[in-house]
Amino acid sequence: MSISLGGSVEGNATSHTWRRSITLDIKVPPDQINQLLDYLTTAIEKNQYLSYLTRSTAEGVAILQYRLVAVDGSLLDVAVKFLPEKIEIYYAPYPPDSVSEKDYIGLDMEMETLIRSYFADQSKASLFLVFSPKMNLIPGKKEGGIKRLISSIIFGNFLYLFMLILLVGIFLYQYFQMLTPILLVGLQFIIVIFANKLIAYRGEFDITADNATIHIAELRMKRNEFEQVVKSCIPKMTLIKKEIYDLTLALGRELDPEIIVRTLNKHGPVCTPELVRIKTVDIYKIVSDLASKFRFHIPRITLLNVLPPNAAATGISPSRATVLITSGLIAQMEEDEIKAVLAHEFSHVRARDPLILMSLATFEYLTRVYLIWPFLASFGLFIDLAYLFLSFTLLFFVAKFLEARADLDAAIITGQPKTLASSLRKLGLWKYQSRIFELVNSGEWLKWDPHPPLYYRIRTLENLDPSKIGNTFVAAIRGCVRGFLDSLHGR
Repeated sequence: MSISLGGSVEGNATSHTWRRSITLDIKVPPDQINQLLDYLTTAIEKNQYLSYLTRSTAEGVAILQYRLVAVDGSLLDVAVKFLPEKIEIYYAPYPPDSVSEKDYIGLDMEMETLIRSYFADQSKASLFLVFSPKMNLIPGKKEGGIKRLISSIIFGNFLYLFMLILLVGIFLYQYFQMLTPILLVGLQFIIVIFANKLIAYRGEFDITADNATIHIAELRMKRNEFEQVVKSCIPKMTLIKKEIYDLTLALGRELDPEIIVRTLNKHGPVCTPELVRIKTVDIYKIVSDLASKFRFHIPRITLLNVLPPNAAATGISPSRATVLITSGLIAQMEEDEIKAVLAHEFSHVRARDPLILMSLATFEYLTRVYLIWPFLASFGLFIDLAYLFLSFTLLFFVAKFLEARADLDAAIITGQPKTLASSLRKLGLWKYQSRIFELVNSGEWLKWDPHPPLYYRIRTLENLDPSKIGNTFVAAIRGCVRGFLDSLHGR
């Protein structure tokens, strides 16, 4: 059987044309085409419905073709075309209406996940070295368990905090009985009041006016070289970075790829990186510009040297705020995208969202303990658990209003709603390795997560006209309610 893209499919007594196609904005470096094809071929060969699989080249473009045969005898031919700047996927079902749109989307996601998984696996062969102008601030300590716990609370969805408070409450109840809820409320507010200190402790070094820039060196190398470098150099990484710093930033010079590679090779097996990319971002300027736009003092800025792209800001008021940024966010986002993400966090600080959310949670908790549970005591454990589930679901749904408002505030303050949408799409692709987060899913609205579904946030920002937004909080409430109702109809 031969397949001609854009034409017809002939073979096995069937004749049909390509009925659907999709384009993935993924660029495959020419030297990785064969490796990617090997990776996809191995994965597709495991499909129990596979009839045949071929690889070919047409006009210098690699094409992967395969046929799936369903239990009912229906066929689906698939062709994946690897163009220089994108990947195109074509489908030809027989009978023509034997594949539903939902099945097409599932196939799209499956192929995209495979392709992005390949690149995610390849990214493990990249070593990231993070520097700041003040070498004494570069971290060298191993991360402890307490810091990891704080990270889970900061970057989690407050569910971790609730679970922690619950465990503490079980312990306190042994001694204080009915006074325990009051003590727990006091503990929660202490945590909120000093949240800026906790988030600063979670960071590894501060970004200040005289330590304003973050310098990231990415070294992409072969897998075996990467593993050898990690094994030999990671235990000595603080010393290695100090030597690189002394030869570059300490002398007022930029990071030098040759010096970086030479220093690494001095402390371990010889590596020959295929790519050494240097990125420098003035984080302090970005934050100070935003602080001016939001009309409050520049908050404390701290950096966490981890690969996942993220940011967080907390504090009961702008004067007590701390902003935490991961090196992954700096490495993977453009400067305007970093600014958009931080503007979202600044909105939370200006509106005192941490205090508002904790106040709502406290009101629900005290009402439940002192009013609802005594009333429901005679109805059994099932009713108690049902109420707990419903109250938490409602609380997190209300929290989505605050997140949606922060998106609108960031879009209006920066004047670039599509830039924030772009950053959210990058975060989604990093997390899910496909565009599955763009699918409408009503269940996402009911999850115990304060964030609205990503598909809703991206869609809202891409179609946003800031001039038509009045009160951002009112607009956020209306948008979330309408978004949830639309999701029930698949929209």
